[in-house]
Amino acid sequence: AHGEIDAATEAIEALNAEIEKNNVDIKALTARIEELDEDVGLWEQDKVAATTVRKMEAADFTATDADYAESLDALRQAITVLSKQDYDRAQASALLLQLQSRQLVPGSVKKAVTAFLQQPDERLLREAPEANAYEFQSGGVVQMLEKLKDDFAQK
Repeated sequence: AHGEIDAATEAIEALNAEIEKNNVDIKALTARIEELDEDVGLWEQDKVAATTVRKMEAADFTATDADYAESLDALRQAITVLSKQDYDRAQASALLLQLQSRQLVPGSVKKAVTAFLQQPDERLLREAPEANAYEFQSGGVVQMLEKLKDDFAQK
């Protein structure tokens, strides 16, 4: 009977040791689960932040894309009007002023357009044979607008 008690005591000690080892494992794994839960929480916050940024970037892209499209339309209209030998100065001025208001149009182009718009309508001061001289002056603006249109179309 004494041997049975010793064997049972040994079994109890072995089981207690295993329980203690399992308790240590439980603590380590619980700590690891808490770390991973914290990581998941941070990743969720990152996901929300990244989604917010993507939405803002998409809105910016949409606005910029619309601005490019409107600028291209304004450029095409201005080029069409200015390319005609006998164009409507008021319509051309309105189109060029609309073009100047576009955010994407570089400052140098805006300055050139302003300078062009400030020129007097020399056609009224010239005789018919000299009318081409004025058309030539608008040619530089047309070339500049064509280049800007090509730049915008590439973007």
